[in-house]
This record gives sequence, C-alpha cells and structure tokens, in this order.
Amino acid sequence: MMLAAKRDAHSRELPAQASARGRFLALATDDLTRETVRSVLAQLSWHNGTHADGGGEAAFETIRSEGAPALLLADLSGSADPLDTADMLIAACGPATRVIAIGLQNDVGLYRQLLDRGVADYLVKPIQHHTLLAAIQAGKRTEREEPAAAKPARVAAIVGARGGVGATAIAISVAWSMAKDKRQRVVLLDLDLHFGSLALSLDLEPARGLREILANPERVDSLLVRSAMAKAGDGLRVLAAEEPLEDMYAADPAGLDALLADLGGNADWVVIDVPRALTPLSRRALAVAETVGIVCEQTLPAMRDTQRLLAMAGATRPDARALVIANRVGGAAGEIGAADFERGIGARIDFSISVDVKAAFAAAERGKAMIEVTRDAKNLAELKRLAVTMCGSADVRKISLFKRLLGK
Repeated sequence: MMLAAKRDAHSRELPAQASARGRFLALATDDLTRETVRSVLAQLSWHNGTHADGGGEAAFETIRSEGAPALLLADLSGSADPLDTADMLIAACGPATRVIAIGLQNDVGLYRQLLDRGVADYLVKPIQHHTLLAAIQAGKRTEREEPAAAKPARVAAIVGARGGVGATAIAISVAWSMAKDKRQRVVLLDLDLHFGSLALSLDLEPARGLREILANPERVDSLLVRSAMAKAGDGLRVLAAEEPLEDMYAADPAGLDALLADLGGNADWVVIDVPRALTPLSRRALAVAETVGIVCEQTLPAMRDTQRLLAMAGATRPDARALVIANRVGGAAGEIGAADFERGIGARIDFSISVDVKAAFAAAERGKAMIEVTRDAKNLAELKRLAVTMCGSADVRKISLFKRLLGK
C-alpha cells in the first residue's frame, strides 16, 4: 500500500506530538464534497486552515509536512483499506486532533470499527450541508477539555517450558481467537528478534522498526509503532523482526514499556511470544503480563522447567495468573501421565491439547492459525476456552501464582 510505504519512509521525520499550524485540514476526492466542506467552513468563519483535493495519502503527506490540525476531514473513499488508513492518520495526528472520516460505504460495522479506532464520526457520501455542520459542531463542547487518558492494553505472555513445544502456535491461536471470536483489538508481539517464527508462521513479511523500538525507548512514537506492524486479519496486528544473525542488538526492557504504553488506546490486548532464553527483555515481559501461559509437553525435562517457570513467574508478579498448557499430548517420546506430571509441577494442567499432525501441516502450508484449520473438536474447544480465559472471562477463577504453588 502506497500510504504504508510513505509512512515507513518518513516515520522518523514526524514528531510524536505535531503542533497544529491550522485550525482545520479538509481533503476530499470529489467536487461535490469539497464544495460542501467549503460552504460549512465558511458558515463557521473558519479561515485558518486548508481544504484541498485528495484522500488519505494526501492527508498524511500534508500532516507530515505541516503538522497536525485541530480538525481533520479525511476522505477514505479511495482507500483499499479504510481502517488501515484511519489508523495511520490517527497515529500521525495524535490525540489532540478530532478526525471526521468521509467515505462511500454505508456500513454500520465499518462505522463502529472506525469509532473504536478513535475517529470522531463517519459520514457517507453524498454529504449534506447540515450533516457535516452537525458533525463539526459536536466537537466544540469538548474542544477545551483535556484528552482522556488512553486505556492501557492488557498483556498476556506465552512461553515454552522447552524448545519446540509449540508455544508460538498457541500464541497465534489465542490471539486469533481473541480478535475473531471476542472482537478484541490484538497485537501479537514476537520478542525473539533473531529466531522468532511468529511472522513466518502467518506467511507475513516482518515490517521494520521493532528492533529500533526496543533499543531506543526515547524515540518511540505512534507512527513508528504503526509502521512496524503487519496486518494479520481484522483486529489482529503482528510486531516481529528477522534480524541478521551476525548483528548484535541491545534490547532495553524500557523499550517494551514504551511500546506497551504507546499501544494503550489502540489495542485491547498484547499477546507476547516470549523466548525461552530468559534475557532481561523476556523477564520484563513476564513481569508486566497479567496472564502467563506456560506451554509444555508431558515429559520429564518439561516437568522440571514448567515448575521452575511457575516459581519464577510467581516471584516476579504474585498477582498474575498462571496457566499450564499441555500441548501435543500423545505425541512426545517418554510422555508422563497427566497425574504424575501435575504432582511433579505442584499444580494442575489447565489446558490439554492433543497432537494433531494434519492441522499442524495445514497451518504451516496455508500460513494460518491452528485454531483456524483443526478439525479436532476437542482441541478446537480447548483453544477457544484458552482464549476466553486469557480475556479474563468472569466465569474463570483467578488464582494467583503463589496460591497455586502452595496448593490452595
């Protein structure tokens, strides 16, 4: 998409909080809409601004060069993905700008999704004078109020007790179900910048920027974060990297904090695929997560390391929820029975997902989540239940890690 490419190329040039040079910026792609805009702005005696020909890309370029206005009228009718274009414009403007979108689609679902992303109103062409006037005047009551604090995104972490237990596949399925079934805005974050396979599993090309975000927390801004994300479906975005193996990088845990703070208000959940190597960045991810899913096979080494991860996570954040997820049950050599495994870790297995070779092959071949392709009704139910649990459903018992370890 041309807008995304230009946004990536100029992401460092736009300040995080651009100051408005004009009171309004209004762009439309047709003469009738432009004339309606001119008429309404003239009635309001608004002359400190710009109205011109163009759509989302033109609006983005104007904001990049001139700064964000107090009011943006953005025509999305020429955009291949109106939601993506709206995300980019909102990120470029910041919370002080009131954005009114214009388009051709008379779709309630699109209207609601645009409002969820921060658009103040969405008007369908042809636009009547009184409709546009009312939409602009609706913002006057709150013009002088401070912007509401962004609601922070909630964080869930998935970590494998051993390498190759399928933690990435579980993280993808959980995030997919959160976005698809629970209609949450979800960001999937892969913290293994060298060997992470999250983007590869979804047949996505990792966008650039994650390494810079994690290494330079002071430079994190909304535009940089948006440019680093790849779209994986409605409501689902992916943040991943594939750094050259010869490159060393210093990932600062403060970079993760800055990233999560920026995602507040634009994501409901961040699902983090945590590398098994417990670097300071991985430890920070486990510390900020309100739910930690430990993926394991029912083997002796996995039993030992699951117990150790439970203890470490409990010491790091006692109020977090620990979920033990036995994966590929029935497929590991030297598998231990569930009862013996639970005695060994001092906690129960919360979710049990049996080995499903056909689904694993189909997911890899098609770049899909396991939950999308499995035909195993029991596994499908378990994965959906896991996503509901991570979303904090009211009917799920919230048991602290310390209580679990004490057997209470």
